[in-house]
Amino acid sequence: MDLKTNISKTFCTVILLCAWCFSAAHDIYFCGEKIPIDDKIVTDKLMNIIKKQIKYVDIASLRKSPYMPQVERWLQATNLPQDFKYLAIVESGFKKDAASSVGAKGFWQLMPKTAIEWELTVNEFVDERTDFDKSTYAACRLLANYYLYIRKTFGISSWVLTAAAYNNGIGNIKNAISKQGKNYFSMNLNAETAAYVYKIIAVKELFEYPELYMKDFGYNVFSAASKEKVRNLSETYDTSSSDLTSMKVDINVADGQHPDNLQQAIKKDPPRNEDDFKVKFISAKIIGTYKKIEDGDLVTFKLDGDLQVQNRFTSRGGIIQGRAWIVDNKVLVDLGYDHDVTLNDLSNEKGIALSSIKNKQAVILKVKESYD
Repeated sequence: MDLKTNISKTFCTVILLCAWCFSAAHDIYFCGEKIPIDDKIVTDKLMNIIKKQIKYVDIASLRKSPYMPQVERWLQATNLPQDFKYLAIVESGFKKDAASSVGAKGFWQLMPKTAIEWELTVNEFVDERTDFDKSTYAACRLLANYYLYIRKTFGISSWVLTAAAYNNGIGNIKNAISKQGKNYFSMNLNAETAAYVYKIIAVKELFEYPELYMKDFGYNVFSAASKEKVRNLSETYDTSSSDLTSMKVDINVADGQHPDNLQQAIKKDPPRNEDDFKVKFISAKIIGTYKKIEDGDLVTFKLDGDLQVQNRFTSRGGIIQGRAWIVDNKVLVDLGYDHDVTLNDLSNEKGIALSSIKNKQAVILKVKESYD
């Protein structure tokens, strides 16, 4: 089984687990498009996927890959949403020599004909699909072209459909939109394309909020050594009322962010995204002694201010707890508020340095409140 197949199976399952542990009120974003999980529509195909045993790729290494900041710089330079860095992971796992059975190759898994169309050299002597900078620029131009084509043809601004077109070809997505409407998540597509955006969102969620998903795996996917200690940890969480649900996208019919010339973004009424939320910060202190903290351990905090999240209220001086997960030598804590509350250190960086967690240490709770 090749790398791309393993990645596909892995992240299909991840997004299902993401959906499983969220309530209807939880919101997920992709490239500024809000993807709420609401209706309890369960498809046989997705249920079968979640039941399968999967082999995890080296997620920890991917998080630390030197290619990640390089992709981010290219996306910024071409005015594309940063979430497309996760598309590259789904495609190749940042392997420059990754190849598929149908002829796609490189970081961005470009087909020979497509690569040549975007000015890459592909012949018996040279294959620039394995050149990181050249292939990344070609992929960025391709994504921008698909986005603008969909916008011009159908009058909608959708990075979700752009991603689907990257996987299945713009012609196929054009036909699908014409016949089935503008909602990717309700389209009848081939199996790979139907799961494609789910995979990308899964990567994003697991990379950006890893502490929220460890309980669903039963161990720290970033540290296989913790598997035995927390294998049955998920049994301590109440998931009896959780349902596997479908994801639906609110297509923004107004102009979004569209890179008309790949050098200058034209912004008009862009879709709201996670950065638009109003946030506040509450100080707190760690309570207890933690000589050697391990995955799954409970960490206790005493609040220095009132914490109000939706219908949950804890007053100043109150105690909250969360499960600790060690990622990149930092302690991340799932406080039970999904994306609404994250634990930061005093420099406002997510998590606490593993070497410095101690009794009465001051921390910051970043609380997402509402849109500005």
